[in-house]
Amino acid sequence: MRRSAKAIVFAIALVIVLPLIVLSWLEKRLARSELVFLLCAQTLAVVPGFPGQWLRGAYYFGTLDRCSWEVRFGFGTLFTHRGAAIGPRVSTGAYCIMGHAIISADVMIGSRVSIPSGKRQHLDEAGRLAPVTRFEHVRVGEQCWIGEGAILLADVAEGCIVSAGAVVIDAMPAGKLIGGNPARVIRDIERAPAAPGT
Repeated sequence: MRRSAKAIVFAIALVIVLPLIVLSWLEKRLARSELVFLLCAQTLAVVPGFPGQWLRGAYYFGTLDRCSWEVRFGFGTLFTHRGAAIGPRVSTGAYCIMGHAIISADVMIGSRVSIPSGKRQHLDEAGRLAPVTRFEHVRVGEQCWIGEGAILLADVAEGCIVSAGAVVIDAMPAGKLIGGNPARVIRDIERAPAAPGT
């Protein structure tokens, strides 16, 4: 029943943002640009409260490479490129900035987290500063918790906790507590036993 009610609210939000989705789609087909996409994303980022969460979710459902309808994006959260993919039951706090992120199911992200499109966006093949733009996908595995103010420049495998303020510059293995700048593995994370009947 509760999921059905959520689906109805999502459908209403989708109808409301449909003109913005169409504008973004036309831009993608005709201009190969992201200016309209970003304008609409920035506009929806500052819609407060419950309506804002649903409107942002519906807009990104219709514009990102892939986005589940079962998401929650906090106030001020913004995707800067269409190349992101978001799994079901992903939630973010306020003021998160995402680029070409691939975020798997059941990921919880704190406020002010940044996941830009890799760490070498403006370097040429030789590693020199150059007028190029090179986007990389940064992947976050299932069931990760990303702490307040963390910056992810490299992949984080499933089942990790990234502590607040951590700066991840190298790929991290599964099931670890990660912290620091630059981030490193602090310890393994033990899984609680499954509840009976699950």
